Amino acid sequence: MSQTCPCGLGRPFSACCEPFIKGELAPTPEALMRSRYSAYATNNIDYIVETTDPQGMAEFDLASSTEWAATSEFIKLEVIRSTDEGNKGTVEFKCFFKVKGGEPVEHHEISKFRKQGGRWFFRDGRIVPPPNPK
Repeated sequence: MSQTCPCGLGRPFSACCEPFIKGELAPTPEALMRSRYSAYATNNIDYIVETTDPQGMAEFDLASSTEWAATSEFIKLEVIRSTDEGNKGTVEFKCFFKVKGGEPVEHHEISKFRKQGGRWFFRDGRIVPPPNPK
């Protein structure tokens, strides 16, 4: 039986994000974001590098991304909303993970994507702070 894809769509990994990680082009910003989450969950940092916008590579920290993927347990991904506007898009999501025996962490982000040469790239992300308790 095939492993369920980490991205949360409930499909087998082999029929969901794995084809993108192996070289098929993600058709939408959301598909790229889900496949990047799956790449982190399966410790496939090469895909993260390949799908990061070349104009944003100076801000990418390969060592910390590699360490985070290797030491984290990815619990779930929730996509809140996504847009696809021609050659740009955004995805707002929450991912839940634990780092080596630690407490679960909720990461809420709005990511920007851009399409160049028919291929989507992750441009950058902005963390959404938790609401202030009243």
